[in-house]
Amino acid sequence: MIRSSFLVCCVILSTAAVVAQTAAETEPVTRGETVIVEETRLVADAGGTTRVRLDDTAPTLTQSLGNLSGRVANFHVNTGGAGSFGDLFTLRGLANTPYFSDPSVTVYFDDIPLGSSYTYPTGLFGFATATIYRGPQETAFGRAGEGGVLVFNSADVPDRAGGDLRASVGNFDARSAAFSAHSARDETFDTTVAASYGERHGYIVNTQLHTRVDDVQASSMSARLRLRPTAASEFTLQLLGSRLRNGAQPLVPLGGPLFSVARGREGNTGIDFGGIALKAAFDTAIGHLTATTSYTDWKLDPFTNRLVLPPTLDSSIVQTQHTWNEEIRLASSPQTALAWNAGAWFSDGRTRSAVNRAIPNLFPIEVSASATNAQTVALFGEATIFNAGSLQVAAGLRLEQVKKDFDRSQQVPGPGHFTADKTFSAVLPKLTATYSISSDTTASATISAGTKPGGWSAFTDNAALAEFHPERTVAFETGIDTALAQKTVKLAARAFAYSIRDYQIERSFTQTDYIVVNAPRARSLGAEVEATWHPAPAWTLAATFGFTDVTLRTFTDPFTGANYAGNRAPYTPSYDANLSATYRDPTGWYAGAEVSFVGKTYYDESENPDFAQSAHEIVNARIGYDTRRWRVGVYGENLGDESYYTLIIPGVGHAVPGAPRTYGVEAAVKW
Repeated sequence: MIRSSFLVCCVILSTAAVVAQTAAETEPVTRGETVIVEETRLVADAGGTTRVRLDDTAPTLTQSLGNLSGRVANFHVNTGGAGSFGDLFTLRGLANTPYFSDPSVTVYFDDIPLGSSYTYPTGLFGFATATIYRGPQETAFGRAGEGGVLVFNSADVPDRAGGDLRASVGNFDARSAAFSAHSARDETFDTTVAASYGERHGYIVNTQLHTRVDDVQASSMSARLRLRPTAASEFTLQLLGSRLRNGAQPLVPLGGPLFSVARGREGNTGIDFGGIALKAAFDTAIGHLTATTSYTDWKLDPFTNRLVLPPTLDSSIVQTQHTWNEEIRLASSPQTALAWNAGAWFSDGRTRSAVNRAIPNLFPIEVSASATNAQTVALFGEATIFNAGSLQVAAGLRLEQVKKDFDRSQQVPGPGHFTADKTFSAVLPKLTATYSISSDTTASATISAGTKPGGWSAFTDNAALAEFHPERTVAFETGIDTALAQKTVKLAARAFAYSIRDYQIERSFTQTDYIVVNAPRARSLGAEVEATWHPAPAWTLAATFGFTDVTLRTFTDPFTGANYAGNRAPYTPSYDANLSATYRDPTGWYAGAEVSFVGKTYYDESENPDFAQSAHEIVNARIGYDTRRWRVGVYGENLGDESYYTLIIPGVGHAVPGAPRTYGVEAAVKW
């Protein structure tokens, strides 16, 4: 099936090229203004940074965090199907636990940093590029990640005002509408705004109720306003919001049909998110100064579902998070021989949750509420300490303090209450050497330290099990990037070795205890290659490959006492790869095809095959015609109709199936 689907993709690409060539050779031809459409590019360097241009011709319904993970080496998202609530993000073996610990991979949307992985918007419409910075980023970002930082940026405003309005339809009654608009950039002012709405029927059918389980309704908006009152100052106001009104989380029993369940009740998911940021930037005699104040508000209300275990269990969760952030950065001017930057970071986050679980028509088994307050203060910076032309050495340092307090109360199964507070401090150095082998080739080596603080798990009534320790990583990374064949080929290859203490693992260890536990020692070894090739102006070929071997060096199951030292850590696939081809002709024809490969993934540290997803491949393709005033295209996702899980929850014996074959058509008008 996968071979035939990929053959179809190749035929699509070839057909687009032939049609475009035939159109170019046919006389007479009446044309308006020639439209040059920039192809999707992947730019990677030796230091671990990968920048992906989010193609503006990609259908709105396909622009998601999950699709992005298939295009970036060693970055993987295990999607839970309820917004980002329950999603697991891994980068080079370092994982974002879904609920309770701080993320290893942090996310910025322009100037808005997000506090927890479950608050990450899943739709990406309105953003032009995604840049992932691998490895500990403690000396470069305020909300730093020990695994890396993912930054989404809006498009630069062009010289002429414009925008587009688009609509699409597809199978499963999928439909969407979106628009974007921007002013013309001038010396004092520019603005952009984007909004989208999409919905579809669920992939999963409840055969008992004869209803769809996981219907989706999602809307989002983003806006940015920039004012430049003087040549040396700029003020930016950014807004970001999303709203999801979905059906139940798409959980199905392990080992059963992927897209059917039988249960007497269904749930629903409601998520609202809003973010705002105000940034002031100044060019001074010392350097470029920026100060950014941001606020995010996230609410999950409700999150309800029914699991047939046995016993049948109804679950309801309400959760909120409010976060204030202040980030100040000062960077040297580009003309400075010894570059440097310094920053300060403050964050105040408050998370509240309430859980109600019951055996239907009998009695509740848990009624609890929890609150976590976290305040983070950090000073960070980097500077070039040696510059001998071809060789540069930079050193950085972060001083961080995180103060947390936790409160949990319980009414069922019995009254209970406990509180805790703790301060987590860290001194995190970084040293990087960069050597220019030639004008087209650069080598890099870095040794650095990263951390994410400890905390407490809210889904257990056992105070002794609730606390978990901070995770600490020492990372060594090396790489090389080069340009070949008259710069038509660009290649980056890297290797890494991470030594990790108190590796945080979060999952349902039992049906009643969903907690974070620490593996005292772990290590992650791996490599990645990312390359692009432009054999002709209209063609772009890209390939990525990532390999990660993340192993628990010391770990004992806290409930069974089983020793899992030497086993693979959960959630990280053994490898990932992507092959893509894009055809973009100046006459307007475009086509693209890609196949993504994901290696075997374990979802518990015992390496139980019942809780593992085997290797699988996903094929996507699209074809269309794009002019200055309009565009129309068709697309297909998972053309091979591959059967797989995107997330497995061992403690309850359920999983989230990957989307089946989907397809549709999208049209846009532009001005």
